[in-house]
Amino acid sequence: MPPTRRSSAQERSRELTWRLCALAAALLCAAGCKEKLDSLDLPGLDLPGLEGPDTGAAAAPASAAPRALASAAPRAAPALECDELPSEEEERRAKLPPLTALGKAVPAEPWEPPPYEVLPGVTLPAKIAAKLEQIDRGYARRTREHLVITSGTRDANRQARAMFTKLRLGEDLLQLYRHKAAVQEIKKAYQASSRKPPEQVVAAMEAVIQDQVDRGIYVSAHLRRGAVDVRNRTMSSKERRAFLESAAEVEGVLVIEETTPPHYHLQID
Repeated sequence: MPPTRRSSAQERSRELTWRLCALAAALLCAAGCKEKLDSLDLPGLDLPGLEGPDTGAAAAPASAAPRALASAAPRAAPALECDELPSEEEERRAKLPPLTALGKAVPAEPWEPPPYEVLPGVTLPAKIAAKLEQIDRGYARRTREHLVITSGTRDANRQARAMFTKLRLGEDLLQLYRHKAAVQEIKKAYQASSRKPPEQVVAAMEAVIQDQVDRGIYVSAHLRRGAVDVRNRTMSSKERRAFLESAAEVEGVLVIEETTPPHYHLQID
C-alpha cells in the first residue's frame, strides 16, 4: 500500500476509535458512572468532569449525539465509596449463614421503633437516628409517606460479608471501589482462605478491613459513622423534592444522589 493510502487508513482507524471512546465516555458520564471511566482508553476527550491529557492539539469534533449526552456535567463523586449491602437472597446464593443480632443498636433508655423503615442488618447510632427522624417527620408532613433506610453504619464484619458475597457472585471489586490498594489487600485475604468455610473466609477479610480502619483507611463510606442510604427508586419526582427540602431543614446533613444503584446517600455530622 502506498504511504499516502496507509496514512489515510490509519487516520480513519484513529478517528473511529476516538468516536467510539467518546460515545462510551459520554454514556458513562450521563449514567453517573464516572468511576468506570478509568477502564477506557480516552485519547484526549473533552468531556465535563473529565480531564484528558493535554496534547496541545485541538480535539477532533465529536458527533452530535455524544455532545448532547455529555452536555450536563456529572455530579461530583463522594470522597468515599457508597456500596449497598447485598440482599438476603444474594447472601444465600453465596452460601453465607444468616447473620444474627441484626438491626438497630440497643439504646440505654426505653426506645420505640422510629416511624421510618429500617431494613434488616442496618445499624444506626442514636445521634444519626434522631436526625433521620427529623428528616422523616418533614417528609411525612409533605407526602404522608415514610422513608426506607437501606444502609447505615457497618462494622468490619458486615463489610466483609458484603464484599465476600460480591466476590462469590462474580462482581469486580476493583471496578466498584476507588481505593484499589485496600481492595487488593482484602481480595488477597479472600483468595488465601478460599478453600475454607465461608465464615472463616469472612473472618480473614474482616481482620484486614479492621486493620485498615485502625489505620484510617475506609474502603466503604459506611465504615464511618454518619453514612446512611435512603431508598429513592420508589419515589415520585414530587416525593424526591419533598425529601430534599426535608433534609435541607436539618443541620449537618449532606445529600448525594447515587445512580448505581439509585438511592440517596447521606453524610450526617
